[in-house]
Amino acid sequence: MTEPIIRNSSLFKTIGIVGVGLLGGSIAAAARKRKLAETILGAGRNPSRMRAAQHSGLLDRGTTNIAETSAQSDLVIVCTPVNHIAHFIRTVARNSRPGTIITDVGSTKQHICEELYGTLPEGVTFVASHPLAGSEKTGFEFSDPELFQNRSCVVTPVDSLPQEAVNKVIQFWEALGMSVLKTSPQKHDQILAETSHLPHVVSSALASTLAAENRKFTSTGFRDTTRIAAGDPSLWVDILLNNRESIVSSIDKYTQSLQSLRNAIDNNDENELRLLLQDGKRNHDALNSSQ
Repeated sequence: MTEPIIRNSSLFKTIGIVGVGLLGGSIAAAARKRKLAETILGAGRNPSRMRAAQHSGLLDRGTTNIAETSAQSDLVIVCTPVNHIAHFIRTVARNSRPGTIITDVGSTKQHICEELYGTLPEGVTFVASHPLAGSEKTGFEFSDPELFQNRSCVVTPVDSLPQEAVNKVIQFWEALGMSVLKTSPQKHDQILAETSHLPHVVSSALASTLAAENRKFTSTGFRDTTRIAAGDPSLWVDILLNNRESIVSSIDKYTQSLQSLRNAIDNNDENELRLLLQDGKRNHDALNSSQ
């Protein structure tokens, strides 16, 4: 995908970002680089962090006043941990002008959408989003204006939402360089349990098996496979518990696969082991052709 050409000077006059960490900061950096807004505001809990984000050039103004940010924004993106997203969206909606669009970056969707769709003040629209981009790092200091380039974003609208608002959210993510996929909130959570949440569980479990005295013997294979275990545990507790049914199902499926490998090794079954490893390689190699 080539970087999009923005034909208008901006998609929105003012963008507000609630939660200016890695994702929120990268959205601000990407939107500024691509001139998607005249003004970019940020709101968070820590005043010194908000001042630092403003001084870094990510934001035109950083504040702890979510109500003020909401009242001045045409688009508000909530980038908080998933268990706080619904609360902050309600706060944003109460203080927003009619016509304001709200979206989010949460990696679980069903609970958020069930809580919010159809409950917000008239004239304010929430369109749920999940950009499939990120890093094990945290903090706006690691913001990357190219974080979303050539990545996918999942949008989970329902039929009752105004199509104009849905289209503007899609246009926003596309303008950041993303390909937008649409699905239901329930299907999103089932898919992401397999493609995102299970890998973190597996990576964390593998990292936990390493004896301290063997750390000096690790090389790129172990370090690459366990890289995402470095993610913030508090954030991942929220994600895993918010999507526990789908994740448990994915863990069960993975456990069966691992058990098949174990049995082939234990039984000295060379042919079965080769077939299982070939199946894993084939599925991995197919990832490159599906991009």
